Amino acid sequence: MKPSDDFSFYLRPIDGELAERCIKLRGDQPYSPIAIHTHGAFPETEGADAVIIGIDNRLGDEGPCGADEIRRQLYALHLPESDLKIVDLGNIIRGERENDTHTALRNVISGLALHRTTAVILGGGQELTHAVYAAYEVLETSVNLAVIDASLDMGEFREALSANNYLSKIVIHKPSYLFNLSVLGCQKYFNDPETMLLMDKLYFDVLRLGEIRDEPKSTEPLLRQADILSIDLEGIKNADAPGSYQPNGLTGEEVCRMARYAGLGDRCSCVGIFNHFPERDPHGQTALLCAQIVWHIFEGLAQRVREYPLMNRADFLEYRVQMAAGGEHITFFKSKKTDKWWMNVPYTAGETGRKVRHHLIPCNYSDYETAATGEVPDLWWRTYRKLT
Repeated sequence: MKPSDDFSFYLRPIDGELAERCIKLRGDQPYSPIAIHTHGAFPETEGADAVIIGIDNRLGDEGPCGADEIRRQLYALHLPESDLKIVDLGNIIRGERENDTHTALRNVISGLALHRTTAVILGGGQELTHAVYAAYEVLETSVNLAVIDASLDMGEFREALSANNYLSKIVIHKPSYLFNLSVLGCQKYFNDPETMLLMDKLYFDVLRLGEIRDEPKSTEPLLRQADILSIDLEGIKNADAPGSYQPNGLTGEEVCRMARYAGLGDRCSCVGIFNHFPERDPHGQTALLCAQIVWHIFEGLAQRVREYPLMNRADFLEYRVQMAAGGEHITFFKSKKTDKWWMNVPYTAGETGRKVRHHLIPCNYSDYETAATGEVPDLWWRTYRKLT
């Protein structure tokens, strides 16, 4: 597919001075050259591993564009040694109405999702996650969404779409393809008990800041199964991202690690880095952190190994753990190549409920340890409830 035939009119090329700077910086580096959308030259995306899309969320043309400030930092970095094909499509052209921008982003992401190209969105508000999720309707398959944020943005769904209620809009969106929602880095004092209870009733995952701090690898299985990762910079502490107002939050290192996990996961096809405002970042530290987050996504993509236990069992070790109650067992798979773990969740399907199907989910070694004690892992139960 040639995107120029489908959605090039949604995208504005990178401005002359910045384009020249980016081209010069990339020309000095031997690895992963980036094809850039400049005036009169829309790059080919067929076969691209990753595509960069900027969102210009300025009210007018005054002041710096957040996406471009991230580009200035990104293009100065030495990209991972790989043969990745990366394309920078420029910025989504602002519409007369906010909804026009959402429609444009949705159409661009839809085209890219069909071709398994990983889109990296720079800038804009986190409510754009709703447009990204809606774009996945073209795949007509279940979608897993992971969000890095300090709060659960489950505001009143009857109100207009905003950064405070976009998650509730996604949950009630029709048709619904949402299978799982994971919120990583949540800080409990920002969230009312009713919202926390709702997440539990829907069998969604919430990993609090302290839990991630105690066990950083706890995020890996949730990011490995995510199709979309939405990062709110307000989930990062101010000391690491001055553009954030949070005194407590994830560190830059923790977010970069999670970005790499997402890149390594063979499902992830869109990562959005939202709420970067240059006026709150006079020294460019937040823009540099955003660039490093993108770098870690690219490193994950460069090292991505597509593997699935049911496709080639010779590459996996199989473990069956007997449960104390009822004589049932849980099957685990461990990759011989990457040491990653999966857990099998059988469930009944069909009108009579007699047909047994199996759903494999990424998990940690700790889930295997829990099962070995005779206790069913929480992840197994939540997945089973959603399937039945």
